[in-house]
Amino acid sequence: MDPGRKVKCEFLLLKVYHHLESNIFPNIPHGNYVTKASQYLGKLRKLDIIKKKLIKDNYCKVQDFLEAMNKFFQDPRREKLHLNQEEFMENFKKVFAIWETN
Repeated sequence: MDPGRKVKCEFLLLKVYHHLESNIFPNIPHGNYVTKASQYLGKLRKLDIIKKKLIKDNYCKVQDFLEAMNKFFQDPRREKLHLNQEEFMENFKKVFAIWETN
C-alpha cells in the first residue's frame, strides 16, 4: 500500500479509537467501571491488532484493511460499543473520495 493510502487508513482507524475514548469510557458508571471498561478493552485490543498490521505494512491493499475493519464491525459485541459501520463507511468514502454513481 502506498504511503498516502496508508495515512488515510490510519486516519480512519484513529476516528474509531477517538469514538471509543471520547464517547464510551467517560460514560461508564463509576460503580461498575472496572467490569465495563474491561469489556471495552477487548475491542480495543482487536483495533490494536489492526493498527499493528497497518504499521507493519501487512495490508498490501486498502481492500485488505477494509476487510479487517468490516470483520471488526461484524462482531456482535460491537453493538454495546455504539460503533456504527455505516458511519465508518461514510468516512471511508469521504477520505478516499469515492462518489456513488446512480
